[in-house]
Amino acid sequence: MLAVSSSLIAGAGHAAAASVGAGSPPAGLLDRLAQVADPRDPRGVRYRLATLLAIGVCAMSAAGHNSLTAIAEWVRRCEQRELARLGCPFNPVTGRYRVPDERTLRDAYARVDPAVLTGVGYGHLAALARPAIAAVTPDGVGEREQRRAHRAAATDRPRRAAIAVDGKCLRGAKRPDGSRVFILSAVRHADAVTLAARQIAAKTNEIGEFAPLLDQIGDIDLTDVVITADAMHAQRAHAVYLVQQRHAHYLFTVKDNQPTLAAQLRRLPWKQVPILHRQSSRGHGRAEIREVQVVTVDDVMFPHARQVVRIRRRRRALGTKRWTSEVIYAITDLPTHQARPEEIAVWAREHWTIENSVHWIRDVTFGEDASQVRADNTPAVMAALRDIIRGTFRLTGWVNTASARRAHTIPTATL
Repeated sequence: MLAVSSSLIAGAGHAAAASVGAGSPPAGLLDRLAQVADPRDPRGVRYRLATLLAIGVCAMSAAGHNSLTAIAEWVRRCEQRELARLGCPFNPVTGRYRVPDERTLRDAYARVDPAVLTGVGYGHLAALARPAIAAVTPDGVGEREQRRAHRAAATDRPRRAAIAVDGKCLRGAKRPDGSRVFILSAVRHADAVTLAARQIAAKTNEIGEFAPLLDQIGDIDLTDVVITADAMHAQRAHAVYLVQQRHAHYLFTVKDNQPTLAAQLRRLPWKQVPILHRQSSRGHGRAEIREVQVVTVDDVMFPHARQVVRIRRRRRALGTKRWTSEVIYAITDLPTHQARPEEIAVWAREHWTIENSVHWIRDVTFGEDASQVRADNTPAVMAALRDIIRGTFRLTGWVNTASARRAHTIPTATL
């Protein structure tokens, strides 16, 4: 069978799947999952909802277990003591713990509210982060992983925390009418922890879900927090909501979906504006130079606007001499003394955290785009479980999620 190692136990808590020699965990994920309301008819319910969700977390933490079928196979291979810790019911007739099948998992996941599950997952990750476990590198993490973690910790942080908001299409999940499933998420820049997520209903888009998404994290004070978003969310209503209702700040990319605003930004006297910040980097097979120019404006062109930013990115593949160039415009409500050019550059670059550390990992490491589950809320629930696993690994010291999943896949010596 497959066992689960000690770092996931630290994340999954007292009732997670067992690990040989695992120590006492700091918190119980099973107890937190019990906070998710069970929408099923209580008549005939054999497995607690928290147990079924915990099985999904533990199973998908191991490499190769990306589907409901694989999750059901994983739990069938669990030993009796592991099923007991997961909270599976005991059958006095056979003297063994019962194991849920794929249909049981599928029916339960389809009815769970993914927004509530994401909130419970964030509560678990927030509690896990308090003991500063992220500063500890778990056994088995290679030297390369340690160097990456050290570089990430040594990076100078801006004065304000930032949260990225972006949507993702689950390409393999199609509704009966042929429409695709989209999920809008809010992810913290500093550690890529998902704070909230909402499944976008059919015949609508991300714009109408922006405020409801951030309302889900109403227990988190957004005062002085910078919300970064792509051009789709460069909406006047979003700016008013953030500044006036949540007392937060915004950094919105502006493109041609807002033609009037985009034209105004391009017409600013950029040739007369000096480059206030320049940064060079090499990695991933390319060299890159980023140059930042800033112009102070008023809120006539956009609600509460104080600065317009022009970021020029120049790239070339290593070993070549040809450079490609890209120019990005952005707008923020923060005045010059509250947002230096180098801070804006960090926020703009780290907005890609949601793509590189969340969407890409779910797609490539967990095979999310290949998943064809589509019944009701199942795609969003599976995405929320993947975020819990990804966040747990990250907060327990793993930089590479794929490496962590492989480490949590331990075959036994017997066949």
